[in-house]
Amino acid sequence: MNQTLLVLQMEQSEIKSMAAAIKYCYKKIIFNQENRLTYTTYLGQILEEQTPKEFLNTFKQLRAFSYGQSDWNWFDINESILVGLSSNNSASFWSWLVCHPNGYVREFALKKLSAESFSNTLPFLLITLNDHVETIRKFAELEINKSVAQENEATILFSLPLIKRLKELEHKENLDVYNRLNTILLNQFDLLEKAQEIKDIYISRYGFELSFRLDEQHKVQVIKNGLKKTDRMILRWTFNEILKEEQWEKEYLSQMLSHPQMIIRKLACEWCYNNRVKEEQMIPKLLDQTAVIKYLALDYVKKQFPDIDCREYYLQHLKDNPINAIHGLAILQDKRDQDRMVPLINSSKKKIRVSVLNWLSCLPIEEQVPIYIECLSDSSRDVRNKAIDQLSTHYSLQIKEQLTLLFKERKETSFQLSIIKILGVESRKDYFFDLVLLYVDASDQLVKDKIEQQLVGWMLSWNRRFFFRFSLKDKVTLAYLMNKNYEEYSVGVLDVLWKVLREK
Repeated sequence: MNQTLLVLQMEQSEIKSMAAAIKYCYKKIIFNQENRLTYTTYLGQILEEQTPKEFLNTFKQLRAFSYGQSDWNWFDINESILVGLSSNNSASFWSWLVCHPNGYVREFALKKLSAESFSNTLPFLLITLNDHVETIRKFAELEINKSVAQENEATILFSLPLIKRLKELEHKENLDVYNRLNTILLNQFDLLEKAQEIKDIYISRYGFELSFRLDEQHKVQVIKNGLKKTDRMILRWTFNEILKEEQWEKEYLSQMLSHPQMIIRKLACEWCYNNRVKEEQMIPKLLDQTAVIKYLALDYVKKQFPDIDCREYYLQHLKDNPINAIHGLAILQDKRDQDRMVPLINSSKKKIRVSVLNWLSCLPIEEQVPIYIECLSDSSRDVRNKAIDQLSTHYSLQIKEQLTLLFKERKETSFQLSIIKILGVESRKDYFFDLVLLYVDASDQLVKDKIEQQLVGWMLSWNRRFFFRFSLKDKVTLAYLMNKNYEEYSVGVLDVLWKVLREK
């Protein structure tokens, strides 16, 4: 959280957002005439501590008009009040008033900003270009050129996403400003390169977007910078730019096939798959850490290198790359690996255990189920979810009997919660009865709360009354269970049962 907001929240706990903090500062400066310099300093710090996206959200909150009660006298600020203020106020004071819902206040603040050579005003001029008052829009448009010429570098960088936004605004004359500002930026490669390195993704992206429009003199450096990023959009742009280079295969293909970012490796593998014959660099991709690349490489190798035994290739790399080699074997699902794969369900590595569960599909269902059930209490959520998915897929009355029996025998929270999820695939009425029966055998309050939540959700389902009716026999059974377990059922469960019994 921003430091200035924390300071103001310590002073006034009702402040919940940056917009509220700004309104509070103006109340202190204008209406209370209290510590004017301190609160004006806060207004400047708020802009410095925000990202462009946060700035836009704050602007929208400040501009929002309401006929309700004004918080911190924000709507009480008007032109006559501002005229009586000292003319020595800083840009920090006038800038945020550009976001005021009163058009006269916005216009007055803009004129004050233009009268002096203030810095940090460009973001406010850019958001004003979409003002619904034409006079204010035109005034901001005239001030843009002067502001860009005198603005500091940090503020220009901050403003890049706001410049990009101009292209999408309602008032089409902003397109001229957009093109004019981009022309200025395209002549400042050093500035764009700094933008590429900024952590804020929206600034960085626009820095690359503009830089890719530069001539060949700068293109190599931009590509080099792009390949260092982790953002998928920037990496995809970079890849597309590389494809435009004449000698790109010779210079970049090997680098991209082994790139640390998955999106670049995937794009390079897809290109090879569609454009290269017998590309030997695709063979090592059989051991790529990303499943989609592994599947692609496996299909490519089978087609282009039919003499290579992929299973044997994975077996050869079990020692030096066990996780990816076992995952490869899991994809192949060869029954010959049963003695090797099944014991690995006890591996200390989660990814290996998940791979074993994927491989199991090649065995008869009666051999799969006991392993899936055992994994319902695994320490890894991924392993548990995989086992839940498989048991849900193969759900049967026999599996249900096994699970309900084990629910009573094994008092493990994760195990019981997993069973509750699996039983959800059966008919709605059966699920309801099962939940009522299982409640008394819940291992702890967490499991009881989950069952109660499911029962309440079942009752509140909008289409329940259209498709599910409890017969007299059903109600007699539920009344018996309620009477038998009255002291063990929670108030919530009893309430659900009473509602069922009262239904006509």
